[in-house]
Amino acid sequence: MTPRRVVTAAVAVCVGALSLSACGGAEPAPADGPGRAAADRAPADGPGQEAADATASPAPSPTPVGAPARPEAEPGPGEYLAGLPATVALPDAEPAAVVVLVPGGGWSTADPLGLAPLGEHLRAAGLAVVTITYGTSSTGSSWPVPADDVRCAVAYAGEQVPDVPVLVAGHSAGAHLAAVVGLVPEGRGAFCPYPPRAADGVVGLAGPYDVSATGGLAGNLFGVAEPEAPDLWAEGNPLLLAGGRPDLPFLLVHGTADRLVGEEFARAFEDALDDGGHPVEVVVVEGATHNGVLRPDAVGDVVATWSLQTAATS
Repeated sequence: MTPRRVVTAAVAVCVGALSLSACGGAEPAPADGPGRAAADRAPADGPGQEAADATASPAPSPTPVGAPARPEAEPGPGEYLAGLPATVALPDAEPAAVVVLVPGGGWSTADPLGLAPLGEHLRAAGLAVVTITYGTSSTGSSWPVPADDVRCAVAYAGEQVPDVPVLVAGHSAGAHLAAVVGLVPEGRGAFCPYPPRAADGVVGLAGPYDVSATGGLAGNLFGVAEPEAPDLWAEGNPLLLAGGRPDLPFLLVHGTADRLVGEEFARAFEDALDDGGHPVEVVVVEGATHNGVLRPDAVGDVVATWSLQTAATS
């Protein structure tokens, strides 16, 4: 069994209504009571997302085996897949690795804007950064399309910045997808115009790794409730996939003030990864909210250092 190392970091708690880029967004504190656990576990990623997630309900799916793959269409300028933009930021010197940044949004949106400060911090540390979006329920996409999009983004990053390790880092729902793609890089063979590339490391920021514990919110991802398609949900549950690729290292970061995705998600996934033989490091950020774990002053150096060390040993 792989030894575990847990690090606790302290940051100042943000107070008041600040912008996402400055403070990671505001989060409501659910009331105590029987619904508390489900409320704490329901991920939301960005201003206004909490209310949207709370009212979201999965659309019925006539095909529980999963949604059809994207049509085979060549991407346009600035896109990694047709209709899906990606930005590539290179450091001043030769990059040690390339990091694919995957936004959250409760599997209903995937706006990468809030990742910009962290991406710049990583670039300044000597890492290339590819920031993406992907298909969500609001764009008519459901499982396995979002995971296949992220798999293709990893391949795109490997082609844009060749001959260096490729790491994938996601926030909230993006952390879930990063974990799935890291553990199962092959997918179902969806169209991707780049040579296949498996990730060399995974960073999860405030991730809901057990989709069955999201109070039904992951229906946004699967397009169908879990009782109607349990095999489909199991296919996209990192907690059940943790035995794959045991050499793949993970960094899991969670904030103690996260009232949307509880720290228990990271702890349960840590145990599953440890049992699967993965090198796992957990960083608990004191006072950080769900979106606060995106702040460079909270996690920038932690993610950069781990990424550089992982790249050096890949």
